[in-house]
Amino acid sequence: MRYLFDYIEHFWISLSSFPFVIQIAIFFIFFSTAATLSFMIAVFIIRRDKKRREKIVRELRPRIFSFLRNILISKEDYTDEEVYDKFEENFGKLTKKIYISLIPTLEDVVGQESGHLDSPNYYNIIRGLKIDDYLEKRLDFSNTRVRLRAFHSLSRLDLTISDSKILPHTYAKNKSLRKESRASYVGVSKNDPFKFFDLDNDLNQWDQISLLQQFILHHKDNLPNFSKWIKYSKDYNQIKFFIKLVAYFNQASSVSALTEYLDHEDHSVRREAILAMGRMRVKEIESHLIKIYNTQPLICQNAIIEAVSYINSGKAIGFLKSAYESASAHDTKRLIAEVIYLYGKTGEAYFEEIYKQEQGFNHLILEHVKNPLIPSMLRNYHKNKMKEDYTSVEDLNLKVT
Repeated sequence: MRYLFDYIEHFWISLSSFPFVIQIAIFFIFFSTAATLSFMIAVFIIRRDKKRREKIVRELRPRIFSFLRNILISKEDYTDEEVYDKFEENFGKLTKKIYISLIPTLEDVVGQESGHLDSPNYYNIIRGLKIDDYLEKRLDFSNTRVRLRAFHSLSRLDLTISDSKILPHTYAKNKSLRKESRASYVGVSKNDPFKFFDLDNDLNQWDQISLLQQFILHHKDNLPNFSKWIKYSKDYNQIKFFIKLVAYFNQASSVSALTEYLDHEDHSVRREAILAMGRMRVKEIESHLIKIYNTQPLICQNAIIEAVSYINSGKAIGFLKSAYESASAHDTKRLIAEVIYLYGKTGEAYFEEIYKQEQGFNHLILEHVKNPLIPSMLRNYHKNKMKEDYTSVEDLNLKVT
C-alpha cells in the first residue's frame, strides 16, 4: 500500500513538470475513464435490479393474482385482519420484496375485475395489506422514478390520499414529476381535484390521455363544466384539450361557449371546436359551418366535412357534392367521398353516380372508400351509431309493450 502511495506522489510531481497541454490531456483521459467506469457500474446496478424485480414478479405473480382475485370476487366478506392473516399464511411477512410483486399484481386484478371496486373486500385488501400506506411512503423517496411509479399505482388502484402528500410534488422542478402528480391529483385528491386547471399546464398528447383516464375512472358521474377553462385559459393546447372533453362527455351546456371558438384566431383551436360541434351532433350549427367552409384553411375545411358527417342531418348532400367537385387535394377528395358514401341512401346513390364517371386516380380513391377491409374511423363511427339507435328503439319498444 505504501508503495502505491509513493508511486502516486511520484506521478503527481512528474505531472507538474509536463507542458500545460499535456497536463490537460492527461486530466481528460483520467476524467473520461472514471466517467465511463461510473456509467458502466450504474448500468450494471440498474440491470441487476431490474432482473431481480422481474424474477420476483414472475415467481409470485400467479399465486398472488389468484389469492387477490378470489378474495375480491368472493361473496363472503373478509375483514382487513383476515386478509392480512391469510396473506401471511400463503406468502410470509409483508416485506419490500413482496410489495415488488404485490402492487403490479393488484393493478392487474383491478384492471380485470374493475366492477368489484365498490366491494367491501377491495377496501379490506387495501387496508389489510397496507397498500395505501406503502404507496404514500414511496412518494417521499428522492428517486423521481419511484415517485412516478407510486402516482401511477395510486391512480390505477383508485386510491385517495391526503392532499398534503401530493401537493409538494405538484410544484416540483422536474417537469415529468410535476405533470404526473397534477394528473394524479385529479384522481386521488379528496378536496379540490381540479384546482390546477386554473393554471397553464403545457399538456402534450400523453398528458391529455392520462387526464382523460382520470376523469373516466374517478369523475364520470360528477364532472365539472369544462367551458369555464375553455374561456379563461391562455394555453392553446389546454383549450383544445377542454374542447375535446366537452365533446367526449357531451356537455350540452358548453355549446354556447364552443360557438365563440368557431372564429378563433388559431386554426387548430378552431378545428377542435368544429369537430366538437359535429361529435355532439349540434344540428343548429350545420348551416353556419357550411356557410364559412370556403373561407377556412384546409384543416378547418376537413373538420367541417367530418362534422357534417357526424351531424348527419340529411340536408347537406348539396354542399357535399359542391365540396367534392371543387376539392383539389387528394386527401380532402377522399374524405368528402367517404362522407358522401356514408351519408344515407341519397349520399350512396350520388357516390355510385360519380363512381361510374370518375377515371384514373379519382376512381382509385373511390375504390379505396368502398373497400370494407381498409380501416376507417368514420365508417366505424356510423356503424356504432346505427347499433346505438337500433338498441334504443328496441329498448323503447320493450318499455311500450
